[in-house]
Amino acid sequence: MAGEQGFFRELRLHPENTSGGAVLGQSFKATYAHELYNAGVLSDRLLRFRPDVVYVWNMHGLSKSLLFQIQAKGVPLVFDLHSDWLLPESFNQDPWYRWWLNNSSLRSRLYQGGSRLLGRARRILQALPIDHSTALDIQGSYVVSECLRNELVGAGLLQAGRLPVIYPGLDLGKIQPKTEFKLKKRFLWAGRLNEAKGPDLAVEAVGLLKARGIDVRLDLFGLGEPSERKAKRARIEGLGLIDRVRMWGIRPGELAAHYAKYDAILYTNREAEPFSMTVLEAMLSRLPLIAARIGGNLELIEHERNAYLFEPGSAEALADALVGFMDLPDRGKQMACEGYESLRTRHSHLEVCASLESILRKAQGAALSIAS
Repeated sequence: MAGEQGFFRELRLHPENTSGGAVLGQSFKATYAHELYNAGVLSDRLLRFRPDVVYVWNMHGLSKSLLFQIQAKGVPLVFDLHSDWLLPESFNQDPWYRWWLNNSSLRSRLYQGGSRLLGRARRILQALPIDHSTALDIQGSYVVSECLRNELVGAGLLQAGRLPVIYPGLDLGKIQPKTEFKLKKRFLWAGRLNEAKGPDLAVEAVGLLKARGIDVRLDLFGLGEPSERKAKRARIEGLGLIDRVRMWGIRPGELAAHYAKYDAILYTNREAEPFSMTVLEAMLSRLPLIAARIGGNLELIEHERNAYLFEPGSAEALADALVGFMDLPDRGKQMACEGYESLRTRHSHLEVCASLESILRKAQGAALSIAS
């Protein structure tokens, strides 16, 4: 990102939602040129830096060939597995993977066949190797939740079954916990404005409460395309909720400053995600949580102990949960404090960094042992 300090961003990401993105994975020439550039950057960096270990955080938008290049050189890889990019449905969307291993174009298959006969394909794939995700060595890595670990094992990445779970952490010194628990009937939703995140469920629940004669306010802090924002505004207006639901833009890291203004945060995901940092940040800010009963966060939250849960995908269930929460005599204070106390030690960034350092040192030690 522009203005970030200490980051080197030399690799070119795959274009998203552009004609360039459509060409990659279809045109050999375009895909090869893109991969060859990144492979050169990686090779140069490995040669100059000579790392003992390569730490892989996220490969969305980058060719998975880079990982196989590093693995072929014998440099240990440690994967921070906190999202779904290693699952086949995501991994197999890689353009270089699609062109070689999932290509339905007759012209491309004929080109591949000719290249193999001439020996060109062997030379290309030696320089830019690609394989299935199960061919990656992920031992020595870690996962963000048991939920994701089970998904990876189910997808055939059996090594994941032996990986430790390291939940995320936050710098508690930068968080100002909520101290006042007076009911304002104001709720917060934050996330990407897509169907999987369920912002429409939050809006519809406000509409259902309006029909019951219950007046609540909802602020949506949303990230999304202009078309998504426009559609969401139209839906709010269509439901007659323009006076009850407001939309706001937000930059990463700014949300915590707003938590104290609200009674609770709504987590409305329709689909399971490995872990939600927004949920963790809210709980460590002592902001009461009303959450869908889904995903990796369930490993840390329990109904009416440190959160108020509802069945995912149901605006009616969310509306009922909002009523149940507002009926709590202490306005969620006990739940919020319980969540804070149970999480603050294990999820401080100092504790998490110590765990990560241990894993990286172990990988480094194994590499040095092999080298000697």
